[in-house]
Amino acid sequence: MKIVIAGGGRVGGALAARLVSEQHTVTVIERDAGICARLFEEVGVVTVCGDATNPRVLEAAGIGTADVAAAVLAHDPANLAFTMLVRAVSSARLMVRMLDTNYRDAYRLAGVKELVAEADVVVSKMTTAIDFPQVSGSLPLSSGDALLFELAIPVRARVAGQTVAQVRGMEGFPRECIFIALVDPQGHTALPEGNTQLKAGHNVILVARRTQVAQAVEFLTSEPPLGEGLASSLAQTLRKLDFLAPLSEDELEAVARGAELLQTPAGTELFRQGDAGETFYVVISGEVAMKDGARQTMATVKQGGFFGELALLTGEPRNATAVTATPCELAAVGRDDFRGVMMANPAVALEMSRILGQRLSRLGGQAQPAKRRGLFGR
Repeated sequence: MKIVIAGGGRVGGALAARLVSEQHTVTVIERDAGICARLFEEVGVVTVCGDATNPRVLEAAGIGTADVAAAVLAHDPANLAFTMLVRAVSSARLMVRMLDTNYRDAYRLAGVKELVAEADVVVSKMTTAIDFPQVSGSLPLSSGDALLFELAIPVRARVAGQTVAQVRGMEGFPRECIFIALVDPQGHTALPEGNTQLKAGHNVILVARRTQVAQAVEFLTSEPPLGEGLASSLAQTLRKLDFLAPLSEDELEAVARGAELLQTPAGTELFRQGDAGETFYVVISGEVAMKDGARQTMATVKQGGFFGELALLTGEPRNATAVTATPCELAAVGRDDFRGVMMANPAVALEMSRILGQRLSRLGGQAQPAKRRGLFGR
């Protein structure tokens, strides 16, 4: 498409660079000769140095044959003058960055249908970030009545392992909330279907009425608690971990009660090599395969076993990929589950650090790869 941009400042320059990268033909009108030269050199965009509200300058920019005219000048009066001149000499589609919402009606009268209200976008994104810290990105739609937002599925989320159709059919999920896309940890995007599985650690992009965003976020990120009996059994399993040895029975019970139950079908990827370690797992039932970078199985963790604790404690990236080999029931213990215990008992934290240091020292002295795989590549 042939696009003329009025204004080569921060927004205009970024817009031009993006459009050029997408193989559009772009011309930027800008008063400042220095900015024109920089855009030509750095972006490779055609520039016309002059006033975007001057008919002769518009003609030199080829406005008569443009498909789109975008106004991103520094002031609304200049943007309005540009749009009115374009309407008089061209059939180009008009879009404007509006700084002052008092100009909304004036832009509409000038025939501008695509307005980007800068303040509205900023306010909406900031209030969404304040109200919903779990949301990693958002965009207001329909004058702010609806919201497009991106949300990460927690490792221990109730919906992890469920399909889109199953989630939409669950009681409590807002019916007007729509799944738009799924994004894996590598940034690959897929369009969801009814049988598409929501995977822990992946992001989902949704659209919902702003009044229903809180309900959607709560539903998609909620984590089922462990029952008392299972928590007690889990505490006994946690007692086997050397770095938890300094904890008392009550402290172990507290960590176990903070764990969440995760039920996953076979083939579920719990984490991938290189991911950040925020959780370690105890296998209540089933088997989990630990795979290397070539997707070869290095070890299998069975009932009563555990994996992922080193990455959680050291902050190092995961050294292996964990995939359920069978349908599994897992207890997931996150970093926050330790925080309360550590804050209440600094001496325990120091002792745990000493034990962890000894273990890492032993690992560092083992030259054989098979020895490291004994700890499931964590």
